[in-house]
Amino acid sequence: MVDYYPILARAMSAPEARDPQWRRGVYERARQMLVTQLLARRPATPPDAIAAEQSGLDAAIRRIEAEMSRPAGAAMPRDAPGDEADGDIGGLSSITPERGPLPAPLRLSSISLVAVAIAAAAIVAGGYMFWVQHAHKASPPVKSAASTAATQATPAAKAATPKPAKDGDLAPGIDGGAADNDLAYVFRRQPTFYRTLQPVGTIIIDKLQHFLYLIQPNNVALRYGIGLGEQCTELVGLRHVASKAEWPPWQATPDMIARKLAKPGTLPGGPGNPLGARAMELDDGKSRINGTNAPATVGTNVIFGCIRLGNDDVVDLYGRVQNGTPVLVN
Repeated sequence: MVDYYPILARAMSAPEARDPQWRRGVYERARQMLVTQLLARRPATPPDAIAAEQSGLDAAIRRIEAEMSRPAGAAMPRDAPGDEADGDIGGLSSITPERGPLPAPLRLSSISLVAVAIAAAAIVAGGYMFWVQHAHKASPPVKSAASTAATQATPAAKAATPKPAKDGDLAPGIDGGAADNDLAYVFRRQPTFYRTLQPVGTIIIDKLQHFLYLIQPNNVALRYGIGLGEQCTELVGLRHVASKAEWPPWQATPDMIARKLAKPGTLPGGPGNPLGARAMELDDGKSRINGTNAPATVGTNVIFGCIRLGNDDVVDLYGRVQNGTPVLVN
């Protein structure tokens, strides 16, 4: 098993490491990169091996937190195990593994070590938040079915150059593409470590952080960035997917018509439609998860709509869920 302690210890040499929130970001990134690499390996990594590596990383995190919590000059010996209670800082309770004894150690290729080392090097070199904001530029998005559909849009739909409104939204009929190339990395679709008591297949929406999670086995979730419209700012609790539609038509609300933001009538499904490539109606009769013609609004709050994803992401999510899927909104 990889020894994660020295890698994290190097990251904690940065001046920002005294900030608990900064450290939480480092730990989350390390977990995320570890799970991503393990899931990408071929042949597939066994679940007990993933659990062993996650436990090893969690143990290193507890040791780091125990050392960070001690007064200067009273550092814990390097060979002493971290005290879980000492490492308790606000919001870090989720670090404690909910597992029994570790399975037999797994001899991984160097890819897991490299994954976390990349995170540590990026942190020390320029600060975690700077890396989060700029790392996405090195990985162009993969073309999907929604991208192809947008590329083949009619000249009429692509004639106008998108001009963001004050909240970044685009007018109905203007196509902003299937995804935003400048979208921050954290809002791009990715597997991430996520511990929950909700069953596999559940959708969990975190409105405050602008994330949608689709729960997978072995403490993993697929995380999507979302935009939040005012129609759903009060949405909370357990809902279910009631119906699904591909390239649904859209009708302007009376408020949009009164404010001259849209013309009366129904806009057929297709690129430029505010509901995007897919829509999943919830069972409260007024809320939905859908795509958008303005992917740059993912990660933000907007005036109109409910829960929106970029068209690439909503197509992916649509293919993974069924009618009746539980949707827990926090």
